[in-house]
Amino acid sequence: MRVPEVDLYTAINSLLDQIPEGRVSTPYHLASSLGDSDAAPSISRIMRNELRKNRHKIVENLVPETKIFRDFSSDMPLKRLAELQLSMSKRVIQEDDFKELNRFAGVDAAYRGYEVYAVCVIMERSFKILEKASTVSTVHFPYISGYFMFREAPSIERTSKLVSEFDLLFVNGHGIAHPRCCGLATCVGLELDIPTIGIARRRLVSSNGEKHYDCKSLLRDGASACTELRTDSRSPLYVSVGHRISLETSVKIVNEMMLKGNLPEPLRSAHIDARREMKKIR
Repeated sequence: MRVPEVDLYTAINSLLDQIPEGRVSTPYHLASSLGDSDAAPSISRIMRNELRKNRHKIVENLVPETKIFRDFSSDMPLKRLAELQLSMSKRVIQEDDFKELNRFAGVDAAYRGYEVYAVCVIMERSFKILEKASTVSTVHFPYISGYFMFREAPSIERTSKLVSEFDLLFVNGHGIAHPRCCGLATCVGLELDIPTIGIARRRLVSSNGEKHYDCKSLLRDGASACTELRTDSRSPLYVSVGHRISLETSVKIVNEMMLKGNLPEPLRSAHIDARREMKKIR
């Protein structure tokens, strides 16, 4: 099952074009027509920052009910994508499914406008860099919480395919610690069929676990989905299973591959290089 590359900007503009002259709509009604009313705050931000040309068509203040347009015709793209995430989550392997771990890759992306700069870095356990690859492409999907995989996965997967084989991939995003148990790291792991670990700086699922030493488990449906990992006095990282690895092994490997900063070294290197590429290309 391939993850589709969805042009959500076009879908939003198509809805905006349906608003008659003299009428307006709201972030809530636009998000509902896309298939997820919870995306209303994201739609509000997108209209302010990315689709400013048509921002006059969306209002957040009180207006007469007769002015609000809500009869959109839509194929509910966010609803379809949420259903796809639920379907993908059933394929996740949360056990150690590998022979050895010697070559570690980290992949990350940086954005400037509608351009995305992705970098993949491969390292040995000794932190020696073995290989790098980078890509530049156009992004067609805005950031919407819970749907980040549809924004970043295409460029990350393309970049990861440009390097030699590796044993495990660190991804700057959640794995199964996601409202539908399918974040960016899970998506990439399933698409590339490799062990992946999700690394994030904020959580998307609620905290409901007991603290164990320096880690706090985040529970989902009675099972650990993520671990809050603190290193020294740095802000916490949220480590979650992406695919084909256990949470216990994920935390162990993250700790082993920490060198400096607050990310596993392959991911930290990819993070730095992605921003360097973004600044270099004008």
